[in-house]
Formats: sequence, structure tokens, C-alpha cells
Amino acid sequence: MLQLTAAGNLALDPEVRQVGETEVANFLLLVNKKVKGEEFVTALKCSVWGPRAKVVSDFLSKGSQVTITGQGHIDTYETKNGETRAQLVVNVNDFVLPPKPKVDADAMPF
Repeated sequence: MLQLTAAGNLALDPEVRQVGETEVANFLLLVNKKVKGEEFVTALKCSVWGPRAKVVSDFLSKGSQVTITGQGHIDTYETKNGETRAQLVVNVNDFVLPPKPKVDADAMPF
């Protein structure tokens, strides 16, 4: 089993759909890393199943920062051009929502 923990930002808004009796939220997480001044980006295709899928759709959107933990695997597929490609897929068990922005009480109009 491949257990992953990753922190990154959502590339797009999450998509929620119904699979049988269960909801699933899918999103693409981009993880950045700098090595010797060069930046590398890894894309993770993430899925959150069950009641937590609604939490993902309610609180995450494009650009949101999130930390995920889950089981990963490599999924291979063939493009329309006949090329074989691979992507890292994560079945998310746990995630941490981004921190709430701090509110300056002195700046409040009321």
C-alpha cells in the first residue's frame, strides 16, 4: 500500500457526483517543490468519498490550499492519439481545510 501525505493547491473547483448511493468529490491537487532553484509541480488526482465529499464542495475551490492523506496508486490510460500516459491517483482518507482568514476587529464597520 502506498500511503501519501501532500500539501498543495486545487487546480480547479472540485466536482461532486453521485456514484450509486454515495457522493464523491474529485479534485486536482498541484504540489510545488523547488530543487536548486528549479520548480517542479506534481499533479495528484484526488477523490473524497461519502459525507465528507459535501465538505470538500462547500469549503474548497480553485486555489484553495489543502493537506491530504490517503492511499495512492498509478493509473495508466491511453489518449485519443494512442499514447499511454500515467497519473497519480489518491483516495483521500483525511484532509485539513485551509485556515480561516483573520478578521481585524478594528476594521469592522459596525
